[in-house]
Amino acid sequence: MHEPALALEHLFKPLQIGAMTVANRIMLPGMSAGMMLDEEGRVTPEMIAYYIERARNRPGLMAIGASAVVPEPEGNPRRHPLSLHDDRYIPSLTRITEAVHAYGVKFGLQVWDGGLQTGGKFQLSPSGVGINAKAVFDAKQKPEVKVLSTPEIGEVVGFYAEGARRAADAGFDFVEIHAGHGYLISNFLTPHFNRRTDKYGGSFENRIRFLIEILRACRERVGGRIPIGVKVNGDDFLPKDGWGLEETCRLAPILEQEGAAYISVTAGVMGGTRLTVPPLYERQGCFSDLAGEVRKRVTIPVATVGRVKNPLMANDLVRDGIADIVCMGRAMIADPDVVGKARRGELEDIRLCVAECRGCIDNEMRGIKGGIPGSSSCVVNPRMGRESVCVDIEGDKRTVARHILVVGAGLSGLEAARRAAFSGHQVVLCERRSWIGGQIRYASMIPGRREIADMLPWYERQLLKHGVDLRLNTEVEAALLDEMRPDVVIVASGSVPSVPQHMQSAVYDAGDIAIALVDDVLEMGTVSGQNVLVIGGDQIGMQIADYLSERASRVTVAEPDKHFAQKMAANDRWYLIARTNEKKVRRFKGVRGLRIAGDAGVALMMDGAEEMLPGIDAIVFASERKSVRGVAELARARGMSVHVIGDAADVISEDSGTIFANIAHAYDVARSI
Repeated sequence: MHEPALALEHLFKPLQIGAMTVANRIMLPGMSAGMMLDEEGRVTPEMIAYYIERARNRPGLMAIGASAVVPEPEGNPRRHPLSLHDDRYIPSLTRITEAVHAYGVKFGLQVWDGGLQTGGKFQLSPSGVGINAKAVFDAKQKPEVKVLSTPEIGEVVGFYAEGARRAADAGFDFVEIHAGHGYLISNFLTPHFNRRTDKYGGSFENRIRFLIEILRACRERVGGRIPIGVKVNGDDFLPKDGWGLEETCRLAPILEQEGAAYISVTAGVMGGTRLTVPPLYERQGCFSDLAGEVRKRVTIPVATVGRVKNPLMANDLVRDGIADIVCMGRAMIADPDVVGKARRGELEDIRLCVAECRGCIDNEMRGIKGGIPGSSSCVVNPRMGRESVCVDIEGDKRTVARHILVVGAGLSGLEAARRAAFSGHQVVLCERRSWIGGQIRYASMIPGRREIADMLPWYERQLLKHGVDLRLNTEVEAALLDEMRPDVVIVASGSVPSVPQHMQSAVYDAGDIAIALVDDVLEMGTVSGQNVLVIGGDQIGMQIADYLSERASRVTVAEPDKHFAQKMAANDRWYLIARTNEKKVRRFKGVRGLRIAGDAGVALMMDGAEEMLPGIDAIVFASERKSVRGVAELARARGMSVHVIGDAADVISEDSGTIFANIAHAYDVARSI
């Protein structure tokens, strides 16, 4: 057994939670398991493989999230959260607890009802007051909201208690009552959602009554067999009538007196000013200050969550008395071996989460809206959710090593080279520039998005580790192909921005207006102009608008579609739009063309209307890109086996041109060789 690195000694200290001894302070917090369940809400082999992948590296605690305790009405079975409302689910739950326990990890489960944020057709509510944001459900199937009567509240308390009992019967080591995130219990705590005038509404004591009754009932029903913890918001971040830190600090000692074994402090509800699953615009450890304040009020362990992606930060949070347990959910999605690497002191080998949210929470929410289990994955870890079929074993090499040439060291090329070399192939990676990273280098220049580049040192290390021959300042042309004669050519030469054909005539008439392409702007660091029009409002256009708004006096975005930044994850997009709104970036959608109107300015042409923009002195084109794949034709002409990946393969379709899509495509192609 390896001893933890000395720098992480606090993180690997044992911890007592009730009668349960935990080996270290790292927790894989409850993740919704909807994408890994069958149609009846039962555990699948894929779900077991996901948890085994992380259990084998021995975090102190792991938990399954969002396990539904309230049965849906007859004829409307749940399809998203794990079901916990009937004894028939116990056998499948027992299979997963036995699998995880083989690695000596303490395994728990969240008892939950989604309240006003469930994706089902029926929602339970204290008062029927809705959320102040776009709903998580499909707008075409608006759910029926059920305001709970006093007797019905008692029934729901019983459902939670029975869920806890089933968890104990299935062999789980602990239960976590989910009372945060705007779910049902959180709705009772928060004045905005709870307008009741009976004993469950109004005063602080009345609003916490539902949670306290659930805690008491769960503890009584499990009979002391396993500890019961509580997950609660430190702050809803609602602009008005929200649950805040002061109330959490009042609640914490009460939870301790009522027998809660630990408190996990989270934050945020839909419609708030900050989000529960924070993207990279939020600082790392963004909710830890909330946990730190709660910990001052209790003697039971307190957990923190929220963008803790590095074991060094986790160790510091424990060392400094901010928290006793550090939840590293997305960190362990990005790198299932983060705990093992931390224990072995291999910190530079950890594949860090970049908090772009596109693979995890965004894919899952897209699935909920579509009425099917979300297909969660990970931007940087394409195996996530496919552990049972994509089994990557270190040292397991192909019988025949092939000579592979990868063209382009952008993200697709880096992943293809890494994965092909992982299989034992002899890989040469050629990049025409003097640096690796391609568009990722540009993306990391956008305000608030520097962490995107965190993946590049990891790739550099993997290329070295697996013996990839990296050749910078090397253009792949016919002569080099003839010289190398590779068995396989993987073309990852990316894309370049272009001016839309229907706007090219306007460019010729631009006169004194400076014209630039988005990549050139980032290469130069600015644009010559103070009143800038950005053509294109998808992810690249909105991000360059944010970049330019810190350099120019006025920025306007013109987007041909009906929405902005659609290729970004919703959580990521929410922060970006808020940033540009704060900086007074104007946005126009449905723009079909533009007309240079001389001294009058530039006219945006929309359906049946024009919008005149006076004083425009620069136009940046960020709407269209063209794939660069000329090397593929050269290689095919020589009879070579060719694969085209990433932007070189597709920058037009809806899901193309994203970090998530490009890494996944590169991984799948390289793994198949």
